[in-house]
Amino acid sequence: MNTTEFQWITALMVFATYVLIDILYAAYILEVGKRRAFRSALLSSVIYSLLAYGILTYSHNTLYLVPLVLGAFSGTYLTVRFNK
Repeated sequence: MNTTEFQWITALMVFATYVLIDILYAAYILEVGKRRAFRSALLSSVIYSLLAYGILTYSHNTLYLVPLVLGAFSGTYLTVRFNK
């Protein structure tokens, strides 16, 4: 369902958002493992806010799923490579 025109700036924002989400998710997992309740909760709220942005964006144009997937892949890849 494509109801809006594809914009490259929006695609770039979706990509960057999902890179950030994956980096924050890794930090969230580490904070939960350390039993830091406030930091875990704060990260969780930021992650879900960013996820909502992505959902609202691709629900108007499914082409934005491409930069979303690439961003998620990149975020996880960079996080794991950096923490080796």
